[in-house]
Amino acid sequence: MKSLTRLVIALLLVASLPGSPAFAEAPRLVCLVASVKGEVVLSPADGPKKPLELFTRLREGERLELALHSEVQLAFLQKGVRETWSGPATVLITADGGQSPDGPSVPVTEKLPIKARPSGASSSVLSQGGEQATAQTMTRDVTLPEDKPLSDDDKAKLADVEQAVAQMRQKAAPGDVTPDIVLLEELTRLDQRRRVDEELKRLRAAYPDNATLAHWGE
Repeated sequence: MKSLTRLVIALLLVASLPGSPAFAEAPRLVCLVASVKGEVVLSPADGPKKPLELFTRLREGERLELALHSEVQLAFLQKGVRETWSGPATVLITADGGQSPDGPSVPVTEKLPIKARPSGASSSVLSQGGEQATAQTMTRDVTLPEDKPLSDDDKAKLADVEQAVAQMRQKAAPGDVTPDIVLLEELTRLDQRRRVDEELKRLRAAYPDNATLAHWGE
């Protein structure tokens, strides 16, 4: 019995070390799905394969399987770019963008009207803080906090993004939610919680069957 007790204590001590698996960081959220056309399947790290859905936040190490003639657009907000992948292809999600480990496929890359984050930093929407902010706006029975007061500089930056988003919406194909993602990113970065709540309500009404969007921030 004493030997068993010592073994249990030893295992607990090993698990408590910073470098142990128990303290390993979870794969980071690195991009959002901005558009899906055709058959695209997500292979998550901790569950069965499933059809990919708009607004899904993807983690490092997850894979997308694109069938022939399918297409997916991924918004890498920390980098400030959008990648468009066409099938057939397998796309491995990394912090540096999508990779095609099984073939020569390469994405079409476009810059987004948001500032890229410093190396190692996450986007506002994808960060834990962003998740908490959007989760707070989902509370239906409490008074929501006011938008954070903005400096003149932040007001100007937000106005520039809103103008760019309006232009993007004019050119966006049906089912392309890149403009909405860009706006949510900027509003979350500036802690405009009421505005975020309004945008989420509008998007849920526009995509009532989208389970990912329904549980955004939970």
